[in-house]
Amino acid sequence: LNGAQLVTMSVVPLLATIIGPTRILVVPSLCLGLATLLIPAFAHNYPMLVLLHAVAGLCMGIYLPLTISLGLRSVQPRLWLVVMAAYSLRVSTGMDAGYGASGFLVEEISWHWVYWVTAFIGPLIALLAWKAMPLTPVNQDQLRQADWAGMTLFCTGLVLIFIGMESAERLGWLDSGLVVTAVTGGVILFFAAVVRAVLQPNAFGDLAAFGNRNILICLVIACLFGVLMTPTSLLIPTFLAQMGDLKPMQTGSATLIAFAAYLAATPLAVYLARRAEPRLLIVCGLIVIATTAWLGTHISHNWRVDQFISILIMQSLGESIMLIGLIAAFVTNLNPQHGVALGAYVSIARVLMPVMAGTIMSTWLRMAADTSYASLSAFVQAGEPLVVERIRSSGLSGIASVIARESQVIAHIDGFHLVFWASLLSLMLAVLLRSSPANPIAPPVQGSVG
Repeated sequence: LNGAQLVTMSVVPLLATIIGPTRILVVPSLCLGLATLLIPAFAHNYPMLVLLHAVAGLCMGIYLPLTISLGLRSVQPRLWLVVMAAYSLRVSTGMDAGYGASGFLVEEISWHWVYWVTAFIGPLIALLAWKAMPLTPVNQDQLRQADWAGMTLFCTGLVLIFIGMESAERLGWLDSGLVVTAVTGGVILFFAAVVRAVLQPNAFGDLAAFGNRNILICLVIACLFGVLMTPTSLLIPTFLAQMGDLKPMQTGSATLIAFAAYLAATPLAVYLARRAEPRLLIVCGLIVIATTAWLGTHISHNWRVDQFISILIMQSLGESIMLIGLIAAFVTNLNPQHGVALGAYVSIARVLMPVMAGTIMSTWLRMAADTSYASLSAFVQAGEPLVVERIRSSGLSGIASVIARESQVIAHIDGFHLVFWASLLSLMLAVLLRSSPANPIAPPVQGSVG
């Protein structure tokens, strides 16, 4: 499903200019509703299950590239920050609220409703799009001149990289021929697409937008955001599940707290965005995230949801301020003529990098846990009074379980360290941003240097 999203997400900005956003939204939304309606019926037919998920992914890939552009195009500039704030909610809604909501559906109602909810929403989106937007004619000239070969190279490369990275930790990285082949082939194809974009005029994925230093830095920070959001999307839920042996619905209470905090922090972020430059919001948000990650390095095995509340609130506050600043920086610095070309690369930050960040973090946790287990085991010496007493009370398995538990605690502390250093790297990049040009969102401060 995620791999299929990369295909349409990369090409939708271009296709929307050719055949119009109404067609792009209506037909895939109806197909998405049908696919998610049928998925539970084919749960025992794996090939059909994979096919339907691929169809659903192709349809879902249309939304993220179109929503922000259509929203900004449809309202007055004074409301742009509201549109950006609503758009930024997608991260916390999907990663935080979605975790708890899906756990509730699976545990309390039925796993079928994880899909059937979308089966209702897809046709509703199609109806709203049909009523709200006029049907524009197909641009036949652009259709004939489109760089289909470049699209194929670009999208195939991204999908292969995604397949390799998503499977890397599960299949053993370099021990897997699938992983090595997919990543190597994907990198070659993607590099070929970029070279084609440099050498050939009007090629897909033109690099002209990256002539603006602010746009390039913002894209790199957006890619690093996949690591920055792992405290609420991965570290805290897995820690609670392992330490407390909790189900997704139970650990979902932590992610729901994060979502509520993000929602509550959004008006504050909008207020600040009206009075400060986007680059200042990015810096402030990253400082909060770095501070939160440092606080996460002080966890212990008896931490539960109550102990994580302050971290969840601070993380959500930092994400909200940073994301609105980042979106505003993109909008205020982007030349509208380069919007379609940049849209091809934004899918890397939106889909590919979060998956890569999850894989890297999972590998980091496994390696840190293995190293910690070996290190802690070396301190357990046979014949020591404390060891003998513990063996008598709980046996060797009791000692092994304590060592395993503490090694997981140390691994998650190392995970927070990784987030901390990623936030510092992002912060160093953010201070290199120049002042945004005059704009209807947040004009630069008079006398600023950049």
